[in-house]
Amino acid sequence: MIKNYFKTTLRYLWRNKLFTVLNIVGLSIGISACWMVFSMVHYEFSFDKEIPELTDIYQIVSAQEYEGKKSSFAGIPLGMPPLLADESLEGTLVVPIYSQYIERFSIPQEGEKEPLLLEEQSGIVGTRTSYFDLLPYEWLAGNAKTAFADPNNVVLTTDRAKVYFPKSDPADIVGKVIMRDTTQLVVSGVVKNLPFPSSFNAQVFMPIPEKQWSDHNWMGMNSNHTLYVKAKNKSSLQHLLDVAHKRYKETAAEEHLAMGAKVQFGSFPLVNKHFERQHDTDGSSADIKVIYGLIAIGGFLLILACINYINLSTAQVPQRAREIGVRKTLGARPVSLTANFMVETLFITSFALLLSWPLVSLFQTIFPEFMPKGIDRFDNSLIVGIFLFGLLILISFFAGLYPAYLINRVRAVETLKGKVETKIKGTRLTLRKSLIVFQFIIAQFFIVSALIIGQQLDYTLKADLGFVHDAIVNVRMPYKSYQNSDVDPFLYKQALEKYPEIAGIALGHEPQSNNHWGNLYYFTADTGRIQLHAPRKYIDKDYIDLYQIELLAGRNILQTDTMRDILVNEATLKALGLQAPEQIIGQHLIQHDGVSLPVVGVFKDFHQKSLRAEIEPLLLGSSGKRRELQVFHIKLPNDRRQWKKALATMEKEWTTFYPNAPFEYKFADENIKTLYETEHRTAKLIDLATGVTIFISCLGLFGLATLTAFQRTKEIGIRKVLGASVAGIVGLLSKDFVKLVLIAIVVASPIAWWAMNEWLADFAYRIPIQWWMFMLAGLLAVLVALLTVSYQAIRAARTNPVNSLRDE
Repeated sequence: MIKNYFKTTLRYLWRNKLFTVLNIVGLSIGISACWMVFSMVHYEFSFDKEIPELTDIYQIVSAQEYEGKKSSFAGIPLGMPPLLADESLEGTLVVPIYSQYIERFSIPQEGEKEPLLLEEQSGIVGTRTSYFDLLPYEWLAGNAKTAFADPNNVVLTTDRAKVYFPKSDPADIVGKVIMRDTTQLVVSGVVKNLPFPSSFNAQVFMPIPEKQWSDHNWMGMNSNHTLYVKAKNKSSLQHLLDVAHKRYKETAAEEHLAMGAKVQFGSFPLVNKHFERQHDTDGSSADIKVIYGLIAIGGFLLILACINYINLSTAQVPQRAREIGVRKTLGARPVSLTANFMVETLFITSFALLLSWPLVSLFQTIFPEFMPKGIDRFDNSLIVGIFLFGLLILISFFAGLYPAYLINRVRAVETLKGKVETKIKGTRLTLRKSLIVFQFIIAQFFIVSALIIGQQLDYTLKADLGFVHDAIVNVRMPYKSYQNSDVDPFLYKQALEKYPEIAGIALGHEPQSNNHWGNLYYFTADTGRIQLHAPRKYIDKDYIDLYQIELLAGRNILQTDTMRDILVNEATLKALGLQAPEQIIGQHLIQHDGVSLPVVGVFKDFHQKSLRAEIEPLLLGSSGKRRELQVFHIKLPNDRRQWKKALATMEKEWTTFYPNAPFEYKFADENIKTLYETEHRTAKLIDLATGVTIFISCLGLFGLATLTAFQRTKEIGIRKVLGASVAGIVGLLSKDFVKLVLIAIVVASPIAWWAMNEWLADFAYRIPIQWWMFMLAGLLAVLVALLTVSYQAIRAARTNPVNSLRDE
């Protein structure tokens, strides 16, 4: 019996190649989407889950309140960890983790003359041996008790050990030397990388430097310094928080309050850390809203694929009616017919699953930016395999259920007489019309979303930012000790100014970036003393002219080695309650340390951050120090043909002043674009989902058009005999489908408006959502629908009416 099912199924699928291919392709897209989404979601929700006693571990964080605004971040005062380590109760584990910056490692290699030089290695932390009590590392060499016996000991993970000592086994690495400048670091142990996704991604461990551990400062908090506590009960944790608050009040609370800030220390469970983006310090966290969005997209694509299969399968039921009638006449029972059709569905779904394998690989190759960082390091093939098997059974059952039901509704005697349309109850298109409407609701939602997101991104890149950034190249100044960073940057500037192909050069922070300094200032007004919290950017005297920033009042700054006069923007005037720019010229802003800064000019507001943020008060001041200026800004000539020569000149002079530093540049436009990386990824994902949704919806529409053309064959023949034109018949068949799409547009438009309004709410400067966006998306959906059904409509309209009317 089973063998017979397989034979008849394969014969039928081969005989109906077009519908078989359409079904397989449609289902493979839905399965591929679910495959990728499940892999990513399972990875994200697996973070830290295998850490022993996970529910007893907490991260200590700092919560701040300034000018009524509350925020929280991972950094803690340096004075907190040593205090809590001394005050912790029995059974409580205090684990500080301090990120360490090391310019370069020099590692002698066995049998090699030249050492291995590695710059700015990531994942280096200072900690205590309690770190290895917190996390389940497997020791391949050394042990936790002796790991930090010496201040210059280091422990490596297996991945990092392979990089530093590629020819040595873990046991042989212990005792080997790593040079940090002139300091010898001795490897005291090697541990296996954690075999599960974790928030703890360090690769090199060393004792916390004594200078940091003995620093009892409570004023500053830095996200490079984090703290974890493992406590068996909440009272032990609360005891530590009480101790921290008490010491903070004794040392720093009063001074912070004078600056208008309040600080509280709190905790949150490690089990939630991966989705606590405000407490992320290394970019490994995930946005739970994005995760839910991925689940929704994967689910919708799978539902659309199943709907597509149902539509295409039911479209073939009238064409199979005689076959079914014969089988019923020969004694086939409903159970047998249902089983046969379910086997067909299982075959198609299995082929779709096989096709989805290369589709998933192709997606990961073309769009690697969508894959979570580090997912390739963990094998979850068993879990994914179980999921796909369950998905295969689920799709086969639910997608095949309704077509199998229709097959059993066929009445054998009347079917053999040719009365197919009237006797297959349930094929009056009501359900299939609803399914098509649902498909196009999803398609319309994605079309509108893609259009609005694209418009917003276009606006962010083309909006008037308040400064001119065309043909400007940014070159970051060398900052490493061995890259000639002590060379005066103004020497390089003076060298370039001699060349006619260099249109201009200035030094300072990038005008639009999240990089700036900050301070608290006081201003004496008629109403009293006003406190101003404003960022500042350091510039030189040519900066304003290079970026064509408009001065509204006063003069430009003078070139000095330290900030002696300042420029302020219009937003600063508003914050201080001033109406006209001239009112602040000659006035002074007093820093928290008492330094008085005269205001010599007011410049027009420009966007110093992305368009998500409102323009805030900003100060521009002079500096001659490399660490404050940071970037060379070089204006290229208007004639693009001279750019190659200008860049060659820049590189030639660079090698003169900075021979040990690589010459690397970026156009200002590129740097501005990087501020919207998240939005660009969202746009690409929505564009991809839109294309896939439209494709799957068109497959379903094609199936419905096929069924309609078949059922109305005789009607079309009669109309042609009575003189109907091909265009008239095509219009007759198409209008029903257009109605379905229009219904979908009406339903989807308010949903899309609400969702996009929520997305745009993150932008302080945004495009308005306008009616034409929905009109354009609707016209696109109608056009796609017409193109999809036109083939079957034209084919039906051109059929010889004699053949149509003769067919009984």
